[in-house]
Amino acid sequence: MNWKDEIKNMKNKKADIRFEADGDSKEAKLYIYGPIGGFLFSENSAQGIKRRLQETDANTIHVHINSPGGSAFDGVAIANQLKAHNAEINVHVDGLAASAASVIAMSGDKIIMPENTMMMIHRAATIEMGDAKVFEKTAKDLRKIDTALAASYKDRFVGETEELNQLLDDETFLTADEAVAFGLADVVGEEIEIPSLEDVDEDKEDSEEYDNFKEKLVAKYAAQSNSQPNQEPPKPEPTQNNMSKLFLNL
Repeated sequence: MNWKDEIKNMKNKKADIRFEADGDSKEAKLYIYGPIGGFLFSENSAQGIKRRLQETDANTIHVHINSPGGSAFDGVAIANQLKAHNAEINVHVDGLAASAASVIAMSGDKIIMPENTMMMIHRAATIEMGDAKVFEKTAKDLRKIDTALAASYKDRFVGETEELNQLLDDETFLTADEAVAFGLADVVGEEIEIPSLEDVDEDKEDSEEYDNFKEKLVAKYAAQSNSQPNQEPPKPEPTQNNMSKLFLNL
């Protein structure tokens, strides 16, 4: 089984969205496990997360993520809800924060990735049916969505816009160290036990150019981050996005 098959399997599993509040310490934990998005009253949708957040007055919320992604706009809406909340948001990547889940991760005042976890960023994708005009409109819409989604990473990404665009084009998997080097995470935490993605040699030749590009960027920005003192990233202002039928799918 390769990594794409493993992510598809994760998408087929039932989502586990849990909220655990501790009234005494004023801290709460929000677990976002499995696919993101669903019907209006689904707990793994933006509406479901909104209901959970309205129920807490915690000063600190620890958001734990292990998700292959899902609905792009549910991901954006959840991220904006967390940014707008009065609590300090600490994001913990417990396994995988891929696609829309990586957008949610960007809401953290601090993002912690144990060294055996991963983050994946990529372009928007969808399934469409129709004539040439329909596909032309869909392509135009996807490009607009890509611009909106890229904005989720720009406030943290330490490199140039063209470099971020290339990483998105390449459907890039990032280790904890690589995410920190790019500014997409703050801390490499202690390793935790998770189901690992299998290493495969499939498509090795096609991915060689992408690996070289990513490794060059990692070396470039890891050196810069090591030479500068750690600073807490500023908390971005919440933004609004229109809902759409288009989703981030692998």
